[in-house]
Amino acid sequence: MATDTSTNKKGEIEAEVKHTAHHAGAAAHKVGDAAKSAGRKASATAREEMANLRDDLGDLISRISTLSEAEVEEAKEKLMAKIASTREAASVMAEDAREQFDHGVAYSRDYVKGHPMQSVGYAALAGLLLGVLITRR
Repeated sequence: MATDTSTNKKGEIEAEVKHTAHHAGAAAHKVGDAAKSAGRKASATAREEMANLRDDLGDLISRISTLSEAEVEEAKEKLMAKIASTREAASVMAEDAREQFDHGVAYSRDYVKGHPMQSVGYAALAGLLLGVLITRR
């Protein structure tokens, strides 16, 4: 009977570890997906802003010899405004990425606080897997 009890406990522990691993994996995927999404959005916005800046600069260079001093000054102001806009967009993207990262960290921290034993189990499992992978090399 003691063997049955220890087998049942072992099965319960294994089930709990699998359940916990599933939740940790889901949480990690959510954080990863949010980070990827923010990264793709930031990258697309940066490419668009740089393409606009490059086009404006190319246009200015092609017309500079025909422009009057006042038109050159106006073009310079427009270019400086575009550079400022690009800088602002980069700043906003960096802030968005920082917020996504902070959200992921906070989510992970809350999960660990809410499920400390499961978190220890995840850490042990991750250490075990890492150890197996390292020793195979």
